[in-house]
Amino acid sequence: MTTPLSLQDKVIVITGAAQGIGAATAELCAERGAAVVLVDFNKEKGEAAAAKIRETGAVADFVATDVRQDADVKAVFDFVQQKHGRLDGLVCAAGVLLGPWLQPEEFPLEDFEKTLDVNIKGVFLCSKYASALLESAAGVMVVVASGAGVKGGSSSLAYGASKGGANGLGMTLEGHLGKRGVRVNVICPGNIITDMKMSVDIARAQQEGRSVEEEYERAKREYGLPPGVAKIIAFMISDEADYLRGTLFTR
Repeated sequence: MTTPLSLQDKVIVITGAAQGIGAATAELCAERGAAVVLVDFNKEKGEAAAAKIRETGAVADFVATDVRQDADVKAVFDFVQQKHGRLDGLVCAAGVLLGPWLQPEEFPLEDFEKTLDVNIKGVFLCSKYASALLESAAGVMVVVASGAGVKGGSSSLAYGASKGGANGLGMTLEGHLGKRGVRVNVICPGNIITDMKMSVDIARAQQEGRSVEEEYERAKREYGLPPGVAKIIAFMISDEADYLRGTLFTR
């Protein structure tokens, strides 16, 4: 018997799945019955994350991918087509944060461009190669943006700009793909304890003379955790979220 939030027999691709929100989402989707394809640039962590899921008896594959590269992204969805023949859900969680606290005149152009390439171009390329598969399955695409750049600022000019752009791209994709039977939603997490977020906070804390331990204790009091966001994403992919539209914000 399946529960209302079951993802039994769904095929779901998650980018940025080696750690953080992406990894938590892959684990939960697999727990709820989905076959998951983990996508990440970090091969060692990505393979370990997929192996951890397979140990539970679930179906999980890892594809090492640079979401900035057209050929890499195409290869992911060629793999999905060949192995599963369908795609029910796509979660675009790959992201980078570079240049925290830098002023515009200090910000390296290459870091700005890399951030936009991963955080926006990566979403576009995934939508480009996933659209036909999602359409045939009346599937769901979830874009992981952020409160940064959507309803507030960011420590990084590039990150804030990119997440605002990812939100805009998600809304625009909804207008295009919704007519083809594909539901597109954007989720904007707030402050979540991830390696990326904590690396920024810890660097700032050390500059201000605070310890790593103090910073983690503060984060535990004030921030959310990746599994909490994963629960919302898994719901967004489920059939129960069929009436869901627009952008969601989390703690």
